[in-house]
Amino acid sequence: MIRSEIKTKQKMESAGLLTENNISRVSSSNSRARDGDRDNDNDSKRVSSDSDSERVNNTRKWISLAILFFANLMNYMDRYTVSAILTQFSKEMCPDDPDGCSTSKEGLIQTAFVVVYMAAAPIFGYLGDRYSRKYLMALGVIIWASLSLTASFMPSYWYFLIVRALIAIGESAFTTIAPTVLGDLFTDETRSMVYGIFYTAIPIGSGLGFVVGNAPAEWRMGLRITPGLTFLAAILILVFLYDPPRGESEGKTITNKSSYMEDLKYIGGVKSFVLNAAGFTCVTFTTGALAWYAPSYITDGISSMELPENCCNCSTDPNWVSNYTGPQGIWGPITKDDVTIYFGAVTLFGGLIGVTAGMLLSKNLRPKYEWIDPVICGASLLISIPFLVAGIFLAKDNLGGAFIIIFFGMCFLNTNWSVAVDMTIYVITPARRSTAEAIHLMMTHALGEAGAPYLVGVLADGLKPGIKKNHVEYCAETVDYFGMQNAMFLPFALLFLGGLLFLVATIWVVKDKQAVENEGKTAAIL
Repeated sequence: MIRSEIKTKQKMESAGLLTENNISRVSSSNSRARDGDRDNDNDSKRVSSDSDSERVNNTRKWISLAILFFANLMNYMDRYTVSAILTQFSKEMCPDDPDGCSTSKEGLIQTAFVVVYMAAAPIFGYLGDRYSRKYLMALGVIIWASLSLTASFMPSYWYFLIVRALIAIGESAFTTIAPTVLGDLFTDETRSMVYGIFYTAIPIGSGLGFVVGNAPAEWRMGLRITPGLTFLAAILILVFLYDPPRGESEGKTITNKSSYMEDLKYIGGVKSFVLNAAGFTCVTFTTGALAWYAPSYITDGISSMELPENCCNCSTDPNWVSNYTGPQGIWGPITKDDVTIYFGAVTLFGGLIGVTAGMLLSKNLRPKYEWIDPVICGASLLISIPFLVAGIFLAKDNLGGAFIIIFFGMCFLNTNWSVAVDMTIYVITPARRSTAEAIHLMMTHALGEAGAPYLVGVLADGLKPGIKKNHVEYCAETVDYFGMQNAMFLPFALLFLGGLLFLVATIWVVKDKQAVENEGKTAAIL
């Protein structure tokens, strides 16, 4: 630049044009050129800085998703380790009963858990809309890990039930708040995919829970594997998790200044949310009953046909088969010890495929059809019913075929998980999402997942005397098998109702989503 300026002056001198005015104009022009160069340099630096900042921000988002996925994985692993060891647990913790704990007593463990969950979730929903979500989740995870480990040392049924129930305090903090953090980290374009990834932890964790819980020879050791990993999840949340300002993904920062009653009134008026919560409650009722009782139900089916004759006192049963060695599976006979592994694999892979399929359907179809999400949820539930019913009926006589059919049922049953949660986010304003998520989870866990084991267990226990009276030749395991088979019609009936409720939500979902978007545009203008 300086060399160019000197040359310009030399040319003007030789031409006799270097007057005072010309000198001023040349200097001014060169000064503007230098300023322009500096502006261009600053713009380049700003672009580079913005690009670096965006890369760091994106990395931070995906690290946060990985941490929350890991914590959610531990959540469902821990929850279903008890289902895997239910038979051994029952014999040791109810020694006064020769058959172990009753079916309803086994189901009461999960029901007590959700009673506590129902009380704790609204509290963390309120706190999650107003205080640091990161520290609330970390505190919750530490509480649940500590109590989960403590429960494995309990000497009797009632002590175990109380401690396991209190785990719900910690789990409610995490499960209520985590989806709202993801909602503020990722925009509407990527949120369906993100929730799909987050909720694949449910089938993977459930499947691993069945396998891990039953892996050690001693059932108490099976309950002590997940707490250590859960403590690790708490450390990761405290150190690495990014808790964004509420509403960041919508391009605004929001602080909730409304009262709790105002929040509840608003949420209750969002019709698609209410129908979503009711429909999803029917889903969790079914999954809760299946996850809790399926392994023991299948085991009873095998026991009723097992040798030797004095093993189960079933030789007078017309369904008893001489020289029976177990139903044939892909790798040979399926023994009672194999049931949790097979069922865990079916739950894991069926759920993984289902959640992924739901996420992809929503991601690709919603841009064209805004009303598609409740249709995906409702249709998949209705399709799953005949598969699940057929699998339950075949579990005694053709277990290999039953597992294959149940696998397809699990695929369709799990299609709605990420889609339904995404709906709860985009039809509710950012400042009220933790409260809405708490209500959604309270309904689905309290009325669905928690109530299912106890209610289905009571129904099964109530049906057994009639089965025994009408079939005096049945042994105890056969009576237990058919009692549970008949009781499972309750969750399947509710699953049908849930499918219909999701389809009805189609009427309002677009209107409710647009109301949130319009409120966001108004806030941005103001």
